[in-house]
Amino acid sequence: MSLPSLDVAIFSYNRGAYLKNCVDSLQRNMPGIGWTVYDDGSDEPDTVAYLQSLGEHVLHMKSTDADRHGGYYYNMQAALDATQADYLLMLQDDLQVVRPFAQEDLSRIHQVFDQSPSTVFISPLFLKGSKRAYFQQRYQPDAGLRCYRWFADPNETGKVPQKYADIAVLHVARLRQSGWRFAASEEANGALADQLFGDMVQVADPWVFYVPEEPAYRGRVLTFGAKLAVRMSGNQVKSFQDLSPQALLAFAQRDLGVYPFAEDFVDTVDPTVRKPYKFNAYRTRWLPLILNKLELLWRRLWHR
Repeated sequence: MSLPSLDVAIFSYNRGAYLKNCVDSLQRNMPGIGWTVYDDGSDEPDTVAYLQSLGEHVLHMKSTDADRHGGYYYNMQAALDATQADYLLMLQDDLQVVRPFAQEDLSRIHQVFDQSPSTVFISPLFLKGSKRAYFQQRYQPDAGLRCYRWFADPNETGKVPQKYADIAVLHVARLRQSGWRFAASEEANGALADQLFGDMVQVADPWVFYVPEEPAYRGRVLTFGAKLAVRMSGNQVKSFQDLSPQALLAFAQRDLGVYPFAEDFVDTVDPTVRKPYKFNAYRTRWLPLILNKLELLWRRLWHR
């Protein structure tokens, strides 16, 4: 029996070095998997030059959506509408594939979807060490399918990541059959998924994670705080080392009681990057963080 097909969609805006790191890791660790970059109108010269080098792998979207996420969810819908694969992996340009993706990984994804008819989203991400206690409480091992299942708190109102996350493997047919249309925020998509689908599943052996301390755009603009943080931390992609064959074997054979927190398994090339990892550069220092919050508040008040 042949395995289902998988495509990858990468969403990008003005972070050429991060996009290159993402694409390089994808080509290195997921060879043979089709991929497309959905670029939201990048105009930074180095990013534009790199996008041109990718040729037909790039779709230039330039949506008219002006909210804090730019055209991200518009582009996600375009990727879902365009794919001809059974499953679609959604990535952002600040992510890195940190280990080889094997046929066994695709087989396990298929088994989860096959045996969980209400599941449409599967997370491929390592867990964030900054939320260690929370995830250990919420995720329960499923040894039969080698994955983690969500254990809900009835008093918890948020549906991310219980039902949905922007970074996920999507079951294309189930989404289309439901009439799914992406809403304008992760929280809104979580609420919509709660009405339509079962819980999102977390893979036991993830292969993707966020590169730390990246410049975070809001509405296609970097705040002054974000720019300052990048200057202070160094304008370099803080990329990860791929898991070595020995580390990969130990990772794949571990007991599911050992949760896949990125900080326990994935190291940066630069050993000075602090753990637990911070994912927006402005969160690494108090001054950029305060300046970023003040500017975002001013923007909201200005546009009222």
